[in-house]
Amino acid sequence: MLIHGGSGSFNSPEEYSNHRKGVREAVESGFSVLAGKRSALEGVLSAIKLMEENPTFNCGRGSVLTLKGTIEMDAAIMDSDLNAGAVAGLKDVLHPIEVAKSIMEQTDHVLLSGEGLEEFVKIMGFQRDKDLLVPHRLKQWEENTAKSKNGELKRFGRAAEIAARSGCYYSTVGAVAIDDTGKLVAATSTGGMTMKAFGRIGDCPILGAGTYANNYGAISATGHGEKIMKLTLCRLVGFYMERYPAQKAVDLAIEEARCFDCECGLIALDRFGNIGIGYTAKDMSWAYIKEGKEAVVF
Repeated sequence: MLIHGGSGSFNSPEEYSNHRKGVREAVESGFSVLAGKRSALEGVLSAIKLMEENPTFNCGRGSVLTLKGTIEMDAAIMDSDLNAGAVAGLKDVLHPIEVAKSIMEQTDHVLLSGEGLEEFVKIMGFQRDKDLLVPHRLKQWEENTAKSKNGELKRFGRAAEIAARSGCYYSTVGAVAIDDTGKLVAATSTGGMTMKAFGRIGDCPILGAGTYANNYGAISATGHGEKIMKLTLCRLVGFYMERYPAQKAVDLAIEEARCFDCECGLIALDRFGNIGIGYTAKDMSWAYIKEGKEAVVF
C-alpha cells in the first residue's frame, strides 16, 4: 500500500511533522485492514477515511473553503476491473470516499454531483456532518478574502498561481493498493483548491486525471487540478505502465508535467507490486508499506 497526503510547499516544520504523522497513521491503518481482510478496496478505504478525519489534510474535516466560504468536496475510487465511483461538490459528509464507493457498488453511474448527488446521499442514509470547518482553514479563507478585496486575488482569476507563490500546500489525499488476488485499487479525496469558484470540479473525481486504475496499475494524483485534468495525468501513468515498471512510468509522466509547468505529485503501484513516486512541487508527503516490512514515511 502506498499513500500521499498532498503536494506543494510546507509552511512550517509543524505542518511537515503533522503530515508525516498523518500519512504514517493512515498507511498503517490501511495496511492492517488490507492484511486482515485481504482486500485492496477495504485497505484504501480505511486509509482515506482516516485522513478525511484528520484536519491536517485538505479533505473531509479539514477541507479548504471556496470563494463563498463553503466546503465542496470531491472523491473517487476505482479498481483494476474498471469499477468506479466518484462525487463532485459534496457537502456536509465527513467521508466523501464512502459515498464514492457506494456509487460504484449501488448504481449504474460513475460520477454524481449537484441535486442528484444530494438525493443519493439522502436515499442511502449517509450521516450529515455540519462540523467540517477547522480554524486554520477559516483563517486561510479570511486572509485570502482580504487579498481579494485589495486586488491581489482576482475573482475567478489565477488563484492557483497566487497560492503557489504564497507557499500553498495541496493536501489532497490518495491511496493505492494491491491484494493477494492481484486486485488493484486507487482512491483520492479532496476539498479542492482554496478560494475556488463555487461549483468548480477538480481532477480528483475525473477518472484518468486525478484517479485511475486498470489491470496494469493504480494511480492517484495531487496538485493543480486544472493542469492535471488537461494532461489526464493518471491515465498517462497507466499507459506507460503497460511497458514499464511503476517508477519509470511515473518518471515519464512527471517529465511531461514539468514541460507544461504543472505543479503536481503522483503515486502509483503496478501489477507486480512495484511502487512509483514523483512530484514537480517542492514537497510531497507520502508513505508506503510492503508485506513483512515497516512503514516508510516521507
